[in-house]
Amino acid sequence: MRKAKIILLTAALIFLGILICWGATNKTSKKNQIRDTVRIHKRRNEHKRNKEQELQDVLKKNKVWGTLVYQNGKSHKIKSVSVGYANYEKRIKNSSSTKYMLASLQKSYTATMIQMLIDQKKLSMNTKLSQFYPSIRYSNKITIRNLLDHTSGIQMGEPAPKTMLTNDSSAVMWAINHLKSTGRMQWNYTNANYILLAGIITKVTNQSYMSVLSENILKPLKLRNTAELDSNTINSAAKTYNFGNNVTLHAMSYDLASSELGCGNLYTTPSDYLKFVSALEDNSLLSISSLNELSRNHETAYSAGFYYFSNGQRADGIDNGYYNFYYDDKSEHANMILMLNKGVSDSQGRAMIQELGNIIAS
Repeated sequence: MRKAKIILLTAALIFLGILICWGATNKTSKKNQIRDTVRIHKRRNEHKRNKEQELQDVLKKNKVWGTLVYQNGKSHKIKSVSVGYANYEKRIKNSSSTKYMLASLQKSYTATMIQMLIDQKKLSMNTKLSQFYPSIRYSNKITIRNLLDHTSGIQMGEPAPKTMLTNDSSAVMWAINHLKSTGRMQWNYTNANYILLAGIITKVTNQSYMSVLSENILKPLKLRNTAELDSNTINSAAKTYNFGNNVTLHAMSYDLASSELGCGNLYTTPSDYLKFVSALEDNSLLSISSLNELSRNHETAYSAGFYYFSNGQRADGIDNGYYNFYYDDKSEHANMILMLNKGVSDSQGRAMIQELGNIIAS
């Protein structure tokens, strides 16, 4: 009997020892798992910081100020990097919420609204300009498609009014009075084409350009940081500065901006713009067939506000000291918008975008 008790006690002690060892091993294993998880997150955060630092280094190397908002197609997460000042005099730094003048990047908004009217059967790509502005020479030959693609034969520089224009019709009349229609239907980039398209939008809808934009794009996409040129926007937006080591204000012409209806009289944040182009691409604003019609099936050329290439699209906008560069390379999974208030030349900006894109795609 005593021998049996000893055997049972020994077995119990052995079993207890096994449990203690298993618990210790399991505890150690859990500690190792936690440690490994922490290490993974630490490496990811370090990689994120390193990438952001690389992007900032490129911007600083080029001596620009502004905000880069980007998206790596593999993760779809929107991130941003800012450098320099929105208002140097008040020491307000640029950030993801800083507003910049949209400049020519606004043309894609105008083109999208035109396509919406085409979808509603209120216009077609073959609708003639003469239906709305018959006084323009050769308007009976110029189509909506010509205006969208800058093949209307219309030429115009960037003349600035003596005072700010206060409504849509005055901006359109300013363009009509200063453009030259040649009748030669060949490529010639001019804001006049998109000012006329904006005027057509107001005539077809009997609403202001801003009302149509708000109803069809801004409100549906919740783009709360996009606004037209007015005193409130001017005061809250980034100021522009001349390129160079010295910090000097760039001369602004709000009179000129007020004449650029549909092609340069909006302010926005880079995040709002990226949301807009993303909505275009995922067919939240236009159907696949409508976007194909608007972009001419993404043919390698300029169309409706974008320059299309084999694996993506780009757009540039330079106005009043603002420099904007949009770039989307689907093969590299790099989608970005760079808005600057202290900028560089057009060619240097495109080279910088390529360098930034390589970092984002890595």
